[in-house]
Amino acid sequence: MTVKGRRAEYRELTRGAVLDAAAGLFAEQGFAATTIDDVAQAARVGKGTVYYHFTDKAHLFEAVFRDRQEQLVENVAAAATRHRRPWPRLTAALDAYLEGAVADAAHRSLLQQAPAALGAERCRELDEQLGLPALQALLDDLATAGELSAPPGPMLTRLLFSALCEAAMTAGADPDPAGARRAAAEALHAILAGLRREPPAP
Repeated sequence: MTVKGRRAEYRELTRGAVLDAAAGLFAEQGFAATTIDDVAQAARVGKGTVYYHFTDKAHLFEAVFRDRQEQLVENVAAAATRHRRPWPRLTAALDAYLEGAVADAAHRSLLQQAPAALGAERCRELDEQLGLPALQALLDDLATAGELSAPPGPMLTRLLFSALCEAAMTAGADPDPAGARRAAAEALHAILAGLRREPPAP
C-alpha cells in the first residue's frame, strides 16, 4: 500500500471513530448538550480533527443520522429479499423499517432529535433520498405482478412513505415503543390491504 493509500485509510478510520463517538453521545445526552469537545474526547482525537471532517455540529449530526439511516435501509432491503413474492417483500420491508427505527434505543433517540437538529425540511430530504427509491421499486414490482389496485406513481409512494415515517416517529416517542410499533405495523398493514388486488389468473 502506498503512503497516499495509508493516509486515506487512516482518514477514513478517523472519520468512522468520530461518527461512532458522536452517535453515542447524541443518543445518550442529546444534540444540544453535546459539544465538539465532547466528541473529540470520546473519539480520542483533537478538536481540529473533528472540524477537518465536519464543518460544525449540525453537519456532524447529519452525517451520523445519514449513516444510521443507510444501515437501516440496507437491513430493510435484506429483509425484503428473503421473500420471492412482491407483496410479502413489501410488508417485510415496512416491518423491518419500523423494527429498526423503533426497537433500537439509540436509533430511536437520533430519529426523535433529527427535526430539531437539522430542521424538518432537511430531515424530509434525507428520508426521501434514502427511502423513496426502495419503496418505489417495491410498488413497481407489485404493479408488474398485477397486485396493486392503484397506479404506483410518485404520489402514492410519497404518501405511503410519509405514513411509514410518521408511524416510526410516533411509535418511537411513545412510552411503550414496542407496543406502539406493533400497533403502527397493524395500521400500516390495514392501509396496504386496501391497495391490494389479487393477481390475475394464469
